[in-house]
Amino acid sequence: MKPATSRPGAEKREINLAAELRTRGCAVCNHVIKTARDFFAQWQYALSSNEEAQRKFAAELGFCARHIWQLHNMSSPWGESIGLTCLTEQVSHMLANTDCDETASSNVRKILRAPENCRVCAMLKDAETAYVKRLATFISDEEGAPSYKCSQGVCLRHLACVLAIVPKPIREFLLTTASRRFEQITQQMRNYAAKRQAVRRDLITADEEYAYLRALVRLAGAEDYCAP
Repeated sequence: MKPATSRPGAEKREINLAAELRTRGCAVCNHVIKTARDFFAQWQYALSSNEEAQRKFAAELGFCARHIWQLHNMSSPWGESIGLTCLTEQVSHMLANTDCDETASSNVRKILRAPENCRVCAMLKDAETAYVKRLATFISDEEGAPSYKCSQGVCLRHLACVLAIVPKPIREFLLTTASRRFEQITQQMRNYAAKRQAVRRDLITADEEYAYLRALVRLAGAEDYCAP
């Protein structure tokens, strides 16, 4: 398998916005999550089998902490034992050559990857920006607007992203739709709590049962969302 390039990305996948908006989650979060999973599935294999990928990973000092752990979740102990050795060896040499003066702390901090110098963060940010632009165009279309209106919408973070690039009439539409969704979720959570308290669990609908999770996704984004 070929290692990723200097700005790697997951394989291009077909995007059907109308279908992706029919999920209960945030379509933008879901797209970023899928992009990340595709990338890590590819990269963990490359690190375990390709010396060029191992050297590249070491030269870039790996990923940020969050994406190192996500890579770990897709890897095996055997694969990591092979794939991380170039990186750990590189860090060992850098520490051995670090001066013991007042610059030691800042020089060690430079080894750590942060969102601004993590290749996965950059890739996911690019994927997110492109998806948001595509979603904004879709919503602005006469055929796309009804699909969005019938959907659960997007989280507040991505609602803000879309609002920043659409004209006023679309902003009004998006804000009204989002407000109604939060109102609907509020009522569903109240219904769920009341039915549980009254021991009427058999009357709880699926929308009511998982309304609290939809509320969390819309307030904070998907739990597995990992773009900076």
